[in-house]
Amino acid sequence: MLKSSLSSFQSRIGQLIKPLPLHPNHLTLLSVLLAAAGAWLAWQQSLLGPLIFLLAFAVDGLDGALARAKNLTSSFGAYLDGMCDRLVEFFSLLPFLFTPAYLLPSLLILFFGSVMTAFSKAYADHREAVEHSKAAKLPTLLPRTERAIGLFVALLLFVQNRPDFLLPLLWILAAGSILSFLWLQYAIWRAGAREKKQN
Repeated sequence: MLKSSLSSFQSRIGQLIKPLPLHPNHLTLLSVLLAAAGAWLAWQQSLLGPLIFLLAFAVDGLDGALARAKNLTSSFGAYLDGMCDRLVEFFSLLPFLFTPAYLLPSLLILFFGSVMTAFSKAYADHREAVEHSKAAKLPTLLPRTERAIGLFVALLLFVQNRPDFLLPLLWILAAGSILSFLWLQYAIWRAGAREKKQN
């Protein structure tokens, strides 16, 4: 998917910004602040909102690259990154909550699917339903990078006041997030069954 295509580019950027006096966790927290600012600007119907959200997502993608470049990877950094990822997604959906109620069902389903997909991976790892090395690589049908691009387009449609395109897009993203969650349950079950056969 897109994440694997972007990883080498992110690694190069990580090496480029390595000399700067930045800790990877600074980038993680900055992504949340940018997402909050983007949400407020989008709510104000400013085109800067979606653009700042896209910047928040880009910054969030660099914290891991910088951590690897500076040899500062840590369990806490991984935890903080995962928590802040959910906050960035929450802020990307926040402007839509102040719109007509007919958007609410798709937003709730989208957020539920997104959060439960992330939680399923973490809990499968925590409960050792899947080997630690395989947990992060479990496949999903609508990965976070693709979902973020969809949310960026949705925010653009929101600030342009185009509910005729916005509502179908939100339902597509909602369906994709739920299908990702269900597919992940199947992938975890298969991985667990495979491990039992090998033992």
